Amino acid sequence: MLTIGLTGGIGAGKSAVASRLAARGALLVDSDRLAREVVAAGTPGLAAVVAAFGDGVLGPDGELDRPALGTRVFGDEAARRRLEAIVHPRVRERSVELTAAAPPDAIVLNDVPLLAEVGLAPAYHLVIVVEADEATRVERLVRDRGMPAPQARARIAAQAGDADRRAVADVLLRNDATLDDLAARVDALWDDRLVPYEENVRRGRVAEPGALVRPEDWPRVAARLGHVLGGEPRLADNGVIEVHGFGAGGAWTERRADETGARRAGRQSSGDELGLAGFPRLADGRHGSADPGRPATIVLI
Repeated sequence: MLTIGLTGGIGAGKSAVASRLAARGALLVDSDRLAREVVAAGTPGLAAVVAAFGDGVLGPDGELDRPALGTRVFGDEAARRRLEAIVHPRVRERSVELTAAAPPDAIVLNDVPLLAEVGLAPAYHLVIVVEADEATRVERLVRDRGMPAPQARARIAAQAGDADRRAVADVLLRNDATLDDLAARVDALWDDRLVPYEENVRRGRVAEPGALVRPEDWPRVAARLGHVLGGEPRLADNGVIEVHGFGAGGAWTERRADETGARRAGRQSSGDELGLAGFPRLADGRHGSADPGRPATIVLI
């Protein structure tokens, strides 16, 4: 299974990319849809929202009055954080459930508008960021959503900036041209990288054995390894990535293998986890990247 994170600023065209990838066979997990689901009428999530913001955020039908809630939280940082503390954990829990239920050969596409803001990038095998110029985004919001231009600019300003999203991107898709152009680039990404990457992970196969990480790829590879193993990976002078603490007496010699509390030997546990995370074991005991677009060689010390 391959997990993909998809994000982009409002009006950038993220939904178009999600639709195209879903048409090619990706299993779409839409965080916006889940965010509505977890605060639907009768849910504990809605009860928590009402407790935090009052009955004024309820409509006559017992459903959440989203415009009323939006008025309460827009421009109020503390209120927005209270709302996020209610909604985001529930969305993450539901996303995990849907991903766990996916077939073993699935490419699971997580459409997460606030992926960069909430620090979720290392949790995915690969992150796609959709980007467009601000003027183009404002034009689309006015044309397609009937949003007044000042409101569109305010919505854009309230989100993470382009630099923040680029910092977590494994793939950056510019969307300033036509939808046909975007679809062609999404198709190439699917055929040339995502499908081979999923197969490599499933088969425990390294894309390019012995290859070294490129300097521009190092931050994202380090973040992914840190998320899976803990600790801080180090880039050695020879270009190999070292993760210390797995030797005799190391801090991770015996570590938690899963959330149920079962424990296994650290080297065996770390190897299994690394393979599933996109870094299968090589014959010489090292690990390599299963991603055809991002080579790396890792050694556990």
